[in-house]
Amino acid sequence: MPRGLAVAKTSGIPLCGTNFYYMALEQNQGTPRKKRSLLWILLILLLLIAAILIYLYLFYFKPGPVTENVNINQNTNQAVLPIAPATTSFNNTNASVLMDIEATTGGNQANNQNEQNNAILIATSFTERFGSYSNQSDYRNFQELDQFMTTTVKEWVSQYVAGLKKDHADTNVYYAIETKAISTQVNSFDDVAGFAQILIKTQRQEFNNTITNPSISYQDMLLELVRENNQWKVRGAYWQ
Repeated sequence: MPRGLAVAKTSGIPLCGTNFYYMALEQNQGTPRKKRSLLWILLILLLLIAAILIYLYLFYFKPGPVTENVNINQNTNQAVLPIAPATTSFNNTNASVLMDIEATTGGNQANNQNEQNNAILIATSFTERFGSYSNQSDYRNFQELDQFMTTTVKEWVSQYVAGLKKDHADTNVYYAIETKAISTQVNSFDDVAGFAQILIKTQRQEFNNTITNPSISYQDMLLELVRENNQWKVRGAYWQ
């Protein structure tokens, strides 16, 4: 056997496998480099994700400032007086107005301011009801106000209604007036003497043989009220 072959045999490494050995050795040396590269890539991805989350939190999920609700319409110095309820159609009995008037009368006498407010409420409701009627309702609104008038005013109203019926006797020709209070003015008030004079400014609509396009006018009603048995009653009513 040639000497060169013998040496190669005893070394345990075949001559034909020399190139393969060195290739395997180079591959084993490159594995740590790949691992390091993968770690760097993962680290960069984590940093990018963290940056995106911080951006979203700062610009999209940041809570807004807490504001306090304040009622800008509140006015603690404003005095509120009771407003008389609006009347319904002049053809219908307005029982709610009468009940509101009754609720303010009778019982224990209130203080001066409450008494004045009661007088204003009665004067306003009385004016609207007194000034709203029609020939087809037989003027029954005047009868409903009997208990809020003195005896003298009752007698005068009965003559006043008789004149209205005479002027508009033909019920086939529709005639009606509807009155709405606009504002009130207390000319005088004496709680001790039980006397009040109140001016009511009104808007009046006159329907003459029509239920549309009424004639509109503005008229004042001057009322004199007296207190009888703890109840305010109308002693005089004067259209101005």
